[in-house]
Amino acid sequence: MIDQTDLAILKALSNDSRIKIKALSKEVALSEPSVKTRIEKMIDNGIITSFSIEIDYSKLGYTIPLYIQISDLTITNRHFLKIVEKLPEITAISSVTGETNYLLKAQVQTVKDMETLLSILIQYGKVATSIVLEEKNAGKLIDTL
Repeated sequence: MIDQTDLAILKALSNDSRIKIKALSKEVALSEPSVKTRIEKMIDNGIITSFSIEIDYSKLGYTIPLYIQISDLTITNRHFLKIVEKLPEITAISSVTGETNYLLKAQVQTVKDMETLLSILIQYGKVATSIVLEEKNAGKLIDTL
């Protein structure tokens, strides 16, 4: 079980996963070795699963973000996933409930690239696409704990 200090560490790490242990220990009013121990324990317990970065793909030329819904698959889920996992434009794959089998997030450079990607996907099921006009973070659940 985690306590308020662990939650404070998680909140700080969720805001900046590169925060130095020294700065983190000051923020949560705990010694550096104690902070390290708590982080290691949360890693061991599977609470912290990774430290990651967010990439602004538009700065790399991938200016068209998409959500793609796939339904009525014509192949097995396993086969579909093997195909989709090889497509570099796909940045996230979610298996979802309801009429849709998968919700994919993708980034492409041009409308032509989008058409090419969709022409691949349409072979395996019904495809519905939405271009993301604006995306914002609504907040962090960790901040409410």
